[in-house]
Amino acid sequence: MALFDLNLTLEQIYSSEQKNIILQSFDKPKNINIFRNSLIVSEENLEQILNEEKIPFDKIDKFCYKISYEYKSKLSSIDAFNEGKFYIQNYSSYLCTKTLDVKTQDSVLDMCAAPGGKSINLANFMQNTGYLACCEFSKTRFFILKENIKKYHVYNSKCFLKDAKIIGKLCPLKFDKILLDAPCSTFAKLGLKVQKNIKEIKQISNMQKRLLHSALEALKHGGELVYSTCTFLKEENEEVLENALNNPNFQLQMMDFELTNVKYIQAQSENFDLSFAKRVLPDDFADGFFIAKIKKL
Repeated sequence: MALFDLNLTLEQIYSSEQKNIILQSFDKPKNINIFRNSLIVSEENLEQILNEEKIPFDKIDKFCYKISYEYKSKLSSIDAFNEGKFYIQNYSSYLCTKTLDVKTQDSVLDMCAAPGGKSINLANFMQNTGYLACCEFSKTRFFILKENIKKYHVYNSKCFLKDAKIIGKLCPLKFDKILLDAPCSTFAKLGLKVQKNIKEIKQISNMQKRLLHSALEALKHGGELVYSTCTFLKEENEEVLENALNNPNFQLQMMDFELTNVKYIQAQSENFDLSFAKRVLPDDFADGFFIAKIKKL
């Protein structure tokens, strides 16, 4: 079966200049984002540690620091990392959890949670209060998730080895906020190194549609959900949203949100106004990502 043509897909979505930037981004090393674990370390203390380790940094916000890719090995070997004082995470992944805008005492679901970076983000934003359910289907990845949750002193969470596609049936109308960072073809992360045929893309898209349907069943009325992927394909992004918006069982509203320190373009659809959904353009710091926010009425 014919392989999916990423070049053609990019030409259909992005300008020539944007496409070239995307393709070039795969060949350049990315600078590193570290997420400060505010549950155990203050800004002052972490910055002191980085200075003592002679690791230069640019402060992005109260949680994030941009560090040159040259320090990646050193970052993952220092005591502060092994003690869970910071998490190495691509900046676009952080933006997904930031967009969900969780509050203390919220009931929150991280739907495809392993290896746990976004769960750690959410626990920080919730100040270790409320309830954070972390779901993972892969047994191997589930134990990695549990180890990271423990390492980063996350106490408001419970981990579940479950197929997220049935969460909606098991827990209807339970959660205030849900993060669905869906399994995907990973084209935006790995680029032309990925080879998928058209049948595989259809299978992935169908899985994503089922996951989003399950998430919407589990979401309370008035609740909010972030859907994200690290792929460029409309089959895995806009078409997944269109499928949900077409479902007569749900009344949904696309929500606008702010993205800082990245460039992006708006999602497009012939059938719905998806302009609030955003396609993050990759650069020397952030991966390409698709992020959409939905409110269930």
